[in-house]
Amino acid sequence: MTIRQSTGLRNHLQQNGSFRSAFQGGKLSIYSGAQVATADTAPAGTLLVTITDNSGAHTAEVRATGTVTLNTGASGSVDTVKVGGLEVLGVAVPFNVSLTQTATDVAAQINKFHGHKLVTATSAGAVITLTAKLGYGTAINGVTVISTVTTITKTDVNMGSAVAGVSQVNGLNFDDVAVGLLAKRTGQTWSGVGLVDGVAGWFRLRGPIADNDSADSAGAFTRLDGNIATSGGDMTASSTTLAAAATHTVSTFSPTEPANA
Repeated sequence: MTIRQSTGLRNHLQQNGSFRSAFQGGKLSIYSGAQVATADTAPAGTLLVTITDNSGAHTAEVRATGTVTLNTGASGSVDTVKVGGLEVLGVAVPFNVSLTQTATDVAAQINKFHGHKLVTATSAGAVITLTAKLGYGTAINGVTVISTVTTITKTDVNMGSAVAGVSQVNGLNFDDVAVGLLAKRTGQTWSGVGLVDGVAGWFRLRGPIADNDSADSAGAFTRLDGNIATSGGDMTASSTTLAAAATHTVSTFSPTEPANA
């Protein structure tokens, strides 16, 4: 078996969420030729078909952002940061050397605090950017960002005002997990129309956000790769020969977490 996980997927599973949340609303690409060495590698071979909900055109999710900008101050603290009234900071962060370093410390604390599942944080200069976690789409647009500070002055920008969230369309969905097995959603048709004739060699499952197919050293994308065969593969196909203009359907897709590794 040759299942390969991208750095972005491994980071997501270790810190931000589940396999389901990583891929809910994503799409499945099937290629000819040999599977690439890692899921962080750009795909090789010919793209034969992209599997979506009932062969529909996939609209990628855009994760909404909001910001907290630290404007002035040389002492004090950032005491709270709330998104939609929910605390995402956890503890007060004291001023540290400069506003830039303090913003870095605030972003790190937001990512460290697990009392919420709303946002991740980054910083650039004195600006702290809050990015919605996967799955919120348009639902988090307009949600308030309100911080409180001591001595420092700041400006808050609500979610979706910096970058507006967009919901995925025609993405692949999963049912609830049962006994370690996560199955494709019952009643959803996973299918796609063949682009060219070819022999399926491997697949790449992608998350809901746009994936530019580049090499990904930054861990930006959640990807899962595996090989395809009529037997003994990571994905089993009744035939690996795919035809252009024909509709190809994936009837089962059931990632399983084993009880014993």
